[in-house]
Amino acid sequence: MAAPAAPAARTSLRRNTLSVATSVAMCMAFMGPATSVAFNTAPAAGGAGKALPFALLLALVACLLVANTIAAFARKLPSAGFAYTYNTHAFGPAGGFLSGWLLLISYGMVGPMLFSAIGAFGSDFVAAQFGVHIAWEFISLFFVLVVWAISASGISESARVALVFLVIEVGVVLGLATTILGSGGDHGVSFAVFNPANSLQGISGIGIGMLWGILMFIGFESVATLGEEARSARRTVPLALFTAVIVIGAFYVYTAFASANGFAGGSAFAGDANPWSTLAQKFWGGTAILILTVMASQFANVISGSNAIVRVIFAMGRESILPRALGRTGSRQTPVVALTTYMIFSAVFALLVGLKYGPYGVYGFAGTVLGLGMVFIYIVISIGVIRFYLREHRDEFSLLRHGILPVLTALIMVLPVYGQLHPAPAYPNNLAIWLLLAWMVVGVGYLVYLRSRRPHVVSAMGAAFGDAPEPAADATPAGAVRADPVR
Repeated sequence: MAAPAAPAARTSLRRNTLSVATSVAMCMAFMGPATSVAFNTAPAAGGAGKALPFALLLALVACLLVANTIAAFARKLPSAGFAYTYNTHAFGPAGGFLSGWLLLISYGMVGPMLFSAIGAFGSDFVAAQFGVHIAWEFISLFFVLVVWAISASGISESARVALVFLVIEVGVVLGLATTILGSGGDHGVSFAVFNPANSLQGISGIGIGMLWGILMFIGFESVATLGEEARSARRTVPLALFTAVIVIGAFYVYTAFASANGFAGGSAFAGDANPWSTLAQKFWGGTAILILTVMASQFANVISGSNAIVRVIFAMGRESILPRALGRTGSRQTPVVALTTYMIFSAVFALLVGLKYGPYGVYGFAGTVLGLGMVFIYIVISIGVIRFYLREHRDEFSLLRHGILPVLTALIMVLPVYGQLHPAPAYPNNLAIWLLLAWMVVGVGYLVYLRSRRPHVVSAMGAAFGDAPEPAADATPAGAVRADPVR
């Protein structure tokens, strides 16, 4: 007699949990707007100078194009698997597996990157304000435990916490930006910063500014990993995508407008290694509030980012690509096994790499891996959406939305890849591309193994989950609704 099927609650996430607002909050928090502004303004201004606001406008347009691609998939394939599920249906099991494999290492860097950064910021802040030294490692481990506890409580709790800290970080940075503009900037407020002619390095400088601008948006796509938990996911996910990109994009452009006007000239702006600290000191008389705001941003970022990667791990575990235990949920229908495994990995990676390169070294290396990996994924899914609609939804294929715009997206995304590789970044960040290549070689080997030893696993890849209510316990787990067989 066949063993009874596992109860649905053991392999399914809690359905109909997230609204459009909470879904938007999660992906906005993943973008880490205050952290992005604090860390990315300097290298972006190094190329674009006072034309940075114009460069960020172009980055906003580019990310709206990516959102169009993801939304086209999300309307048909609401799933926690994101690119893994999408590209399985676009390119077949091999393409889906390799996309999921790349997503694992890319999103996997979020935890180590942010736990090390928040530990370093926390240690520096306590030392500066109170004269007490607390090793960054202890602060990082404390936040690992806090994030685990919040995430294990459920996606709704994670979304609420992320929303609170998101409001704080956006509010403080907007307050400083408004103070700068309200004070007339350094020598008056000028809209000439939207003129590309003010780029320090011409068109190349605009490209550099756009590169760093696109990297500031990374994380908005994470709402696609919430497809099984969002209410009316086929509508919620696309709406949340465009809302997040437009709102945070406007935030980036506004803050760039303020920061460019806060400096006397383009050279001074481009030459400042930490322009927002300079502006906080100049217009607010201190940097303590800004430091705390960046920490709040990192906290919200790591909560949202960890939830995203955990759901990808969960989806691949549920389909036996990764160990099946990772695809199980706890009593609250949260992927607690995948969550615990990922928190342990994040802590170990941050501490071990931090011993050699320091916490900011972890941040830089992990961030480079994340940025490169995600841009590659943007390119692949942009090509994939064309093939997906032609293969499975030809009657709905739109030449503009499913053809021209995705091709344009893929071409635009070549820019940040080039910008991150040429000139080569400093050691150890220059090793990021080699790590990605080695990881993908291992992935190809694992795929060959799966095809030869466990072909049934390969043929079952890429389940999509519909909007129907939860099934009975003895039904197909999680209410899986297969699209046309993956070819």
